[in-house]
Amino acid sequence: MPDDPQNLPGSGFLGWLGRQVGHVAKAVKTDVTAPPDSKIVYRECTVEERASPVDPSVKLRRTIVDEVVVSEKSDKPCKDDDG
Repeated sequence: MPDDPQNLPGSGFLGWLGRQVGHVAKAVKTDVTAPPDSKIVYRECTVEERASPVDPSVKLRRTIVDEVVVSEKSDKPCKDDDG
């Protein structure tokens, strides 16, 4: 198991810190765009804003994104409901 604490390179705080930097570097290099075999069919963005009940000078904002994504390639074949 590569994640076993006994097999990880480096020990102590600096080893842990190096692993965290490695995770962040990998995350930065990872492509996060949608794969080309999927299509967004529906998208709705809703933004709600309200003044904070504790401090009216602070504005609370909630952003909600609803999406329906259809994959062009399906991993599993579709079954008919007729049986």
